[in-house]
Amino acid sequence: MLVVVNVQPATIDDFESWIALAGEVEHLFGAMVHEPSFHDALKEALREGRAFCVRQDDAGAGAPLLGGITVMFSHNEIEWFAVSGKCRGKGVGKALLAHALSQLDARRDITVRTFDRSSEEGKPARRLYQAFGFRDHRSCDPTSTGFSTVIMIRKKEA
Repeated sequence: MLVVVNVQPATIDDFESWIALAGEVEHLFGAMVHEPSFHDALKEALREGRAFCVRQDDAGAGAPLLGGITVMFSHNEIEWFAVSGKCRGKGVGKALLAHALSQLDARRDITVRTFDRSSEEGKPARRLYQAFGFRDHRSCDPTSTGFSTVIMIRKKEA
């Protein structure tokens, strides 16, 4: 499968596609598809221009998503990040993370909550974050599905 990797700002027209992507990763992170608080947070990120995506076949808004990422400018953090299972290892996650980091303030520490080293399913995400300079900072509460997590930090640029 040839994957066109073009990171674009997501819009409210991508909401349903984003929910479908969230459904692929609920077993890792917990309920999102039918969770009103997730819907509200996602809509807010879409409205505020804090959500970025790669759409299938580089199509327009509303097309199926190959991956999505949201950031929180005020906290300088990666807020939510997922890549469709069919596209993992094809550069989608790398492109999304690079784009998200370009939107955040490199003069401040950048944080993300992700899987700790004990999680087999979280190893690809950890390797990606580490490749971008993130390091474990402190333990965090597990996901609602029981996966252990940590806060990782990418130190500010000098």
